Amino acid sequence: MKLLHAALLATALATAPPAAADIDASLADARLVGMPIYTIDGLLIGQVTGVETYGSNRSIVAAVGGNYWGFWPRSVWIPLNWADKEEDYIRLLLTSAQTAAFLGPAGGIGSR
Repeated sequence: MKLLHAALLATALATAPPAAADIDASLADARLVGMPIYTIDGLLIGQVTGVETYGSNRSIVAAVGGNYWGFWPRSVWIPLNWADKEEDYIRLLLTSAQTAAFLGPAGGIGSR
């Protein structure tokens, strides 16, 4: 499982983000924990559970999916350059379709 996460993260880091993000890596810390995460088109996909460093890159650790039908959320790592910090939530610079391709289908748990 860790190998899969490492492979996904390596792929994510090699892929250029759709736009420049405004989360400063130096500010990505406990202040982000607990913030909901939405796609650029308003789908709620999860919540920030932490911020970690993988190599020289920082990532948001998020609990995504779950919530309905008794399924547990799963942890995913999202590169900081794929997200913007809004006033009270994180907005991914990806659409719902792009997020589903990265996180797998049924990653959303609501909408904004």
